[in-house]
Amino acid sequence: MNIEILVHTLATDSIGARAAARLAQSLATRHRVAVVTVRGASAPHPALQLPKGVGVVALAPAVAAGDRDDENTSQLVIAGDPEFRRYNRADDGRLQKHLAASGADVVIALSSALGAVLAQCRVPHARRIARQPAPVERLPESVRARWTELYRELDAVVPLTRGDAAAPEYRALLAAGVEVRHIPEPVLLAENPDKPMTGVVISAGRLVSHRRVDLALHAFAQSQTAQPGWQLRVFGTGPLRRETRELVTALGLHDHVLLFDREAGEEDFYDADIALVTSERLDSARPVWEALAQATPVVAAEVPCGAPEVLAEGHGGLLVPVGDVHATARALERYMADEGLRSAHRVQALETARTAGAEQVGDAYEDLFAGVRAGARGRWGQRRRTGGSAPAEARPLATADCRVLPNGVWEVTVHGVPGARAVRVKEQGQGRTEVLDIAVGSGATPARIDARALAVLGEGRADLYAVDGKGKESRLRYGRCTLGGARDVGHLSDLDHFHWALPYATEGGYLRLRVWSRASHAELVSVDYGDTSLWLTGWLHGQWQAGGEPALLLRRRQEPSRTLAAGRVRFEDGWFGAELHMDEAMRARLLMRENWDVLLTDGSSEPVRVARIADDQVVRRDVQRFPELVREEPSDLFGPDVDRAVVGLRPYFTADNELSLVVTEHH
Repeated sequence: MNIEILVHTLATDSIGARAAARLAQSLATRHRVAVVTVRGASAPHPALQLPKGVGVVALAPAVAAGDRDDENTSQLVIAGDPEFRRYNRADDGRLQKHLAASGADVVIALSSALGAVLAQCRVPHARRIARQPAPVERLPESVRARWTELYRELDAVVPLTRGDAAAPEYRALLAAGVEVRHIPEPVLLAENPDKPMTGVVISAGRLVSHRRVDLALHAFAQSQTAQPGWQLRVFGTGPLRRETRELVTALGLHDHVLLFDREAGEEDFYDADIALVTSERLDSARPVWEALAQATPVVAAEVPCGAPEVLAEGHGGLLVPVGDVHATARALERYMADEGLRSAHRVQALETARTAGAEQVGDAYEDLFAGVRAGARGRWGQRRRTGGSAPAEARPLATADCRVLPNGVWEVTVHGVPGARAVRVKEQGQGRTEVLDIAVGSGATPARIDARALAVLGEGRADLYAVDGKGKESRLRYGRCTLGGARDVGHLSDLDHFHWALPYATEGGYLRLRVWSRASHAELVSVDYGDTSLWLTGWLHGQWQAGGEPALLLRRRQEPSRTLAAGRVRFEDGWFGAELHMDEAMRARLLMRENWDVLLTDGSSEPVRVARIADDQVVRRDVQRFPELVREEPSDLFGPDVDRAVVGLRPYFTADNELSLVVTEHH
């Protein structure tokens, strides 16, 4: 059969785009599948990885996902639908024209807006199906009656959850002869439950009030008292981003919480030890499924039709009362303290998620296609093409999936390059000439790269290529990269210098390495605040002289450049502790706003930048923010006759993950 999936866009790594890619994966092994996008170019976002043979039909390739090319509002999308403002009359025309000539056997719409459009469009000889991405009760009251009226014209509707299928609107559809069947949203399954411990808790979802990110932060803060050393990663966009950052600062979690301004991907769930779902509304099942599919146990609120519908207590997760901070903190502490419990629940989580695997979901849709009765709504009959054609099979792109293991070994799996013989690593930049070739095994066997082999690379960047049997190079695109194993630094302790390399995606979606290589390195672990000082703690790696006179230095970036001693330092058993005095930066301040780099020296060698590199974050400045230390200049700083200013000092990470300070005069 020819199947078309209607989605707003594939140009972004959004929840809707990811749902389209997963559904295409479930159906592509049995059918000819195309994804039809209302907005954006046909090239999908690099993170989506559509299966081989799945085409993309872009109805408006020159129109970006959020742009409007027509000021007239849509006449097909229900006014008041959450996505109503996305569409206009130009979209209506393009959709009507395409659907009338598509020649598809099945068309599946992945939003309530596109479901309403599909219900009003003629699609000759096709079965029309709408998948609801949210509970029907989330639709405004004014929309539901019109929604029910339009959806009566469809052949089938797939509700979000089994509980949602019991809503009055779905009962009305059943009475009208529409097939209503719950099918889990397909998820990408981890290969096995064995994965490195990372000490990471993940919270994912829109930063809106009902997601209760504030509860997640308070619960995590409580658990830190009993189980220090863990990290919380918050993923999502939304209106409460600033409030979330302020709460992180107020709770003193600046060293333990990272905020990512994007949706969480499968690799983010895989790289976590615990998933935390605190939403108080019944649309919380999606992050639960995504976590379970990556063998990550879940602490979730007992929201009706949400987590309890997916997992039973103790089978892949722990359920807590809605809105209960203390119960949530206790469940987190229970997982944090018991690796055996986490390990057992990882196995159970993956087993639970298999019911939503690509093959199982594909089977469920096969049953749905067969069960939809031929009649006025949809006619199999003799399919007659009225124009258009299925897209030609796209040539697969050369892509690499990368997995970093705790022992320092990288597993790089190449896709889209038949007969690949080696993965080639080439330094980039003027005067950079190092090239490494790592053999690729037969079949889908990944190339295995030891971290020590990469130690020949100098500081900078390197690109990765696949080399086939004829010696032809194909630059590799960034695939699915799980980096949790990168956080274990023990595998590099035998090197005589500090070396760290991490993969990342370029703006064009290619795979590139960021390499740090230094004779000596001061790795920052924590920043604590006093009334007039910052206390820095970290470990030392490389060629440090224990017998020297250690010092913490500040170096001004603006002219005139100056370096000054800023506090006491102590070295002990490979660790350092330093007190950074705010008065020193105040005394040397010349401008309203200045930047100072933080350096450490042992007194006998060149100073080195304090940085946080030995982690799995290529760029930290966008995800970690420190509070500002604010005080009035002391009266004896410049003399009693000089007006005193209020000055703020805030640490931050540069693009290279090195620690700097911004000193600002407040008015």
